[in-house]
Amino acid sequence: MKILTRGDMDGLTSAVLLTLVHPVKEIRFAHPKDVQDGKVPCTKEDIIVNLPFVPGCGLWFDHHVSEESKLDDIGRFEGRFEVAPSAARVVYNHYKRAQFDKFAEMLKETDRIDSAQLTLKDVTEPQGWILLAYTLDPRSGLGPEFQKYFRWLVEFVKEVPLEKVLKHAEVKKRCDRVLREIDEHREFLKKASRRDGPVIITDLRGQKEMPVGNRFLVYAMNPEATCEVRIHHGKGGSTVNAAIGHSIFKRTNKVNIGELCARYGGGGHRGAGTVQLDPATAEAKLKEIISTLKKNAPS
Repeated sequence: MKILTRGDMDGLTSAVLLTLVHPVKEIRFAHPKDVQDGKVPCTKEDIIVNLPFVPGCGLWFDHHVSEESKLDDIGRFEGRFEVAPSAARVVYNHYKRAQFDKFAEMLKETDRIDSAQLTLKDVTEPQGWILLAYTLDPRSGLGPEFQKYFRWLVEFVKEVPLEKVLKHAEVKKRCDRVLREIDEHREFLKKASRRDGPVIITDLRGQKEMPVGNRFLVYAMNPEATCEVRIHHGKGGSTVNAAIGHSIFKRTNKVNIGELCARYGGGGHRGAGTVQLDPATAEAKLKEIISTLKKNAPS
């Protein structure tokens, strides 16, 4: 079997659990939009987790609210879908193997970070699984090496306790950088972000390389905001991408982000989602998205 997933903490924990159940020969990665657009072929050998459904796959596990409305069209499939804190939790609920108990803490922390149930200290002084998660998240800015790192971690965390994982040279250098560059990341965000009522608009187009950091720091810096729209160029400038999220500290936002993104061809959870826009119409659509957030996200 082969796993197709996303390179983040949820993908890691899902892969750990799945490799305990299935003889996995390969782990691949894909962007949700590419999967959604049929650009990622799959066969019965593929286990898709934390990504949209692909006809013909062997197993599918997902938890995104934007996919719930598609279940009738998908019809019968092998695997499990439920709106849950993480896709890893869906995998856990499906198999309920005793051998999973060893990873209870990892799963609990995966639930917390994927559903953004974090404390201020988790954001400004991360430790443990939360810190490890930041070293995996492509949005942290650690570069393209994460795929090899991810595949190695899947096996390493199965054999070694977290305390020793964090001391390994490959992990420690990433953790140290995440902690070391928090202040630089904060200064970068001050220049790249602005407030429009309850909405933080962070435009990374034309910016220099962003210091390493975590995607939640912007909310700690803007305690009165209820949501953020983070804009950047897609690969090769072929799209304008927007990552939209509720503040994790001021949870008064009433907009279902996953549903909002789905209107523009994207998707996600109630509290966070992404969308890829055609550059020719991106500015107009971004204005619509921001307007919707301002009307329905009280400050």
